[in-house]
Amino acid sequence: MAINFDEIVDSRNTRSAKWDSYPEDYLPLFVAVTDFPSSEAITNALVKRAGHPVYGYTRPGDVLFDSFAAHVEKRYGTKVEREWINLISGIVPGLAVASNLGQGITSIPNYGGLLNAPVRAGNELIRVPLRNEEENYTIDFDALQAAITPDTKLFYLCNPHNPIGKIYTREELQQISAFAKKNNLIVLSDEIHCDLVLEGEHIPFFSVDDYAREHSITFQAPGKTFNLPGVTIAFTIIPNQELRERYQKETYALGNVGLFNVEAGIAAYRDSEEYIDELTAYLRTNRDFVEEQLRTRFPKAKFTHTSGTYLQWVDFRAYGEDLDVEFFKEHAKVVFTGGDFFGTPGYVRINFGTNKKILREAFDRIEDAIKDRL
Repeated sequence: MAINFDEIVDSRNTRSAKWDSYPEDYLPLFVAVTDFPSSEAITNALVKRAGHPVYGYTRPGDVLFDSFAAHVEKRYGTKVEREWINLISGIVPGLAVASNLGQGITSIPNYGGLLNAPVRAGNELIRVPLRNEEENYTIDFDALQAAITPDTKLFYLCNPHNPIGKIYTREELQQISAFAKKNNLIVLSDEIHCDLVLEGEHIPFFSVDDYAREHSITFQAPGKTFNLPGVTIAFTIIPNQELRERYQKETYALGNVGLFNVEAGIAAYRDSEEYIDELTAYLRTNRDFVEEQLRTRFPKAKFTHTSGTYLQWVDFRAYGEDLDVEFFKEHAKVVFTGGDFFGTPGYVRINFGTNKKILREAFDRIEDAIKDRL
């Protein structure tokens, strides 16, 4: 396939939420989409389907579910039965609907869509900070236990964890399962970045142990991997029949997944495995480049080591307490996502899912802005 990820694809004036939200002299490194073309197989599938001029209701068919199940088995070595899989229009709507199953608890910093989904659905979410030792984040089970209430029914997990770029180990996932079992919780595992493994391995939560299998809803989707957030399609994996039926009743009103979305999903999971390997290889070099820039240009900055996703979590405040997302937007014309969105003010999240020319220019601007500040 040999995709040239260094090629700059101009997305301005395409109604792009990333590139058309700010004037042309700004560099957007915020919203979690990449600047890379999707796989050739997906593009070809969409163009072919668009050539038929009737765009009616669609039936996903076995090929979509079979392709998804085969992908999970190949990538993660775990089998998914057809009846476990539900097709939904997106993970955030799916999380919002799942929040109707009861009060939730989660760790922060965490993906803002995950944090906001239950609240916008009118349900409560308890937020507990992760334990942070020199930007190495781990789940604080003692703090979670202290915060939990008799009404708490759900634990929200993000793995790989956005924004800190952490992939949880099998041992850590087993600890989560043990905590959930102790408190009779259902685990909602948002795994939308699961294909973007830069080191280590991704383990779907439902495969961790018997409790996880029977008391979890695992969410996966091709959107982040194949740069498809505008063609939304997602899946839930729910092995437990009773829980699956409860969730299906809640998701009835989410609506059907459109015909182009189905075509994209089939092409992603059936025909684009090579794309994933090439993408993650390139993202790995970007991750290393970003870490090098941070170490050499901003040695006092604090940052995580990203093992999954294309996201870097950084604290520049050693150079000034006001060095947050607004500072860089105003003084460097570089747009990050601010820590507030993830429940942890002061930090910024850098999206390095772009080509190195843009990343290099962004760091030049950041350095100039900080020098001027000092």
